[in-house]
Amino acid sequence: MRAAVVEDFDKPPVFGEFAEPEPVEGEVVVEVRAAAVSNIVRLIAAGKHYSSAAHPPMVAGFDGVVEMPDGSLGYIGGVRSPWGTLAERTAVSVAAVRPVPDGLDASQAAAVVNAAFASWLPLTRILEPEATPTVLVLGATGASGSVAGPIAKHLGAKRVITVGHEGDALRRTLERGSDEAIPINDDMVDAIARVGADGVDIVLDFLWGDVGSAVATALANSAPGPQHRIDWVNLGALDGTSVQFDATLLRMSDLHVWGSGAGAYSPERRRDLADAALDLAARGVIEVTIEQRSLADVGSTWNDRGRLVYLP
Repeated sequence: MRAAVVEDFDKPPVFGEFAEPEPVEGEVVVEVRAAAVSNIVRLIAAGKHYSSAAHPPMVAGFDGVVEMPDGSLGYIGGVRSPWGTLAERTAVSVAAVRPVPDGLDASQAAAVVNAAFASWLPLTRILEPEATPTVLVLGATGASGSVAGPIAKHLGAKRVITVGHEGDALRRTLERGSDEAIPINDDMVDAIARVGADGVDIVLDFLWGDVGSAVATALANSAPGPQHRIDWVNLGALDGTSVQFDATLLRMSDLHVWGSGAGAYSPERRRDLADAALDLAARGVIEVTIEQRSLADVGSTWNDRGRLVYLP
């Protein structure tokens, strides 16, 4: 079959032939209809993600929308290596397939679940019943960041503040329910201190790096009081893998810094949230801006900007 084959971790996948999937008990071979390329997919294909286990040659991609033997469409959140979802076919666990709601485009379904997981999983872990927190999304113009605000509102946030690079993507967060959008520029720290004085309870951080350092410092210094808890959840490192701030910041404030990854949640929990994300997408509550590409062009388009969705 034809697939996006990882032959070398230091090079983009290439379009070529790969062995047909070999299902084990509980699996069936399915036709892939759409598969998205998230940052995790890129890191795994480069051998740089903490979950990376397989070695080349292997097929890139771990989630996507497939056509089942009965003709129905389903979302699958993981396949068994060395096969992947950037291929004509793959083998999937029947129990793990989540039905795609009627009317939801296959490409949107392929992209939106992984994007939604990033913020949905930690929010459901943090939020107390009846909680109405103020949530700040740091890095709100990427695919996962763009749906974090609507998800936070859906889960009960009373106020959502989005922070990202200036442009149309940041302005769209206001159209999707954000209460305030703060651009990353020379005035950002003052703006963060202003909103921090009113109390920011949760930070969903997709950036880390120097921007994360500046925002964390501004929030801790401007919090309503030293006992005002701030849960800082790291979800990505688009601005750099290291942060730096004075150690006294952690002792003078109630700042809790932790990370959220797929390994912290059971497969059953992830399946439940996949169903919820697909339902919200079908109702138009959340949406990811996607760029469709042909699988045959994977070698030349792999590094294109945006949330790519490949069609076999």
